[in-house]
Amino acid sequence: MLRVFLILVILFALSFSMELRKVGEGVYMAEGTYGLPSKENRGFISNAYGVLTREGWVVIDTLSTPELAREFISELNKIKNVPILYVIATHYHMDHWFGIAPFKEEGAKFIAHANLKRFYEDGSADMVLESAQRSYGVFNSVKLFPPDIVVEERVKLRIGGNTLEIIPMTPAHTNTDLVIRFGDILFVGDLVSYKRIPFLGDRNASTKGWLDVLNRLSKFHFKKLLGGHGDPMGRDAIRWTKDYITYVREKVKELKDEGLFVDEVKSALKDTPFKNSYMYKEFHMKNVYSVFNELDMEL
Repeated sequence: MLRVFLILVILFALSFSMELRKVGEGVYMAEGTYGLPSKENRGFISNAYGVLTREGWVVIDTLSTPELAREFISELNKIKNVPILYVIATHYHMDHWFGIAPFKEEGAKFIAHANLKRFYEDGSADMVLESAQRSYGVFNSVKLFPPDIVVEERVKLRIGGNTLEIIPMTPAHTNTDLVIRFGDILFVGDLVSYKRIPFLGDRNASTKGWLDVLNRLSKFHFKKLLGGHGDPMGRDAIRWTKDYITYVREKVKELKDEGLFVDEVKSALKDTPFKNSYMYKEFHMKNVYSVFNELDMEL
């Protein structure tokens, strides 16, 4: 019995361990699990990426906590022990930004959308952090920092013979979304997902704008999409994300036009063609509620 218990403990620990995966030339990925932050998964619910240049690393997203970020940095150093020069946040959600402190300790310059800096400066970031600390129990060591460099228009970051193009894509998932192009790879944060329900309920989200962004992305030339969650994706992931958002918008509008109240709309849309997707239970009803209210604001 003890042997079985020890095996289960080891398997559980390995399931949330961090091992980098090469997903492109000079591009390495830490892949988180599906779910909400918890003590069991240590908040390791999202992806982070390292891009290796001749001069050092460029990191895309920070993971959720300083502890996870330090693990990620350690894994990057095993590949090549060179400075981390820049860290870019694809948006301001906790699993993409709350691990910023160790990167600042390493001397990295932090790049984000200008709205993330405004979010930090007006006190909203501290309120979100306090709420997350109460709700999840894994963010007690988080220390937030504002961006050193802010982006509001498309810019190019040239480093070590490489070019990374940083492209604002707002409003969509949030009002802080950035897409990063590196060769034939697009880092798309949470703008694109595949068989994982996207979260439409951010206070600065615009599903109408998000559909416009997905149409823009569909016109880009790329071989691979690297998102904030799950495995590397292809062009079919853009279609899948667009299909889900369109479905929710059209069904909610149809039911609203019939005079149904929000609870009735939620009840009617519990069972959908997307019900077998990851994070359906966690996000779908919240998405229906958010879109119900968003459509009122579009009138």
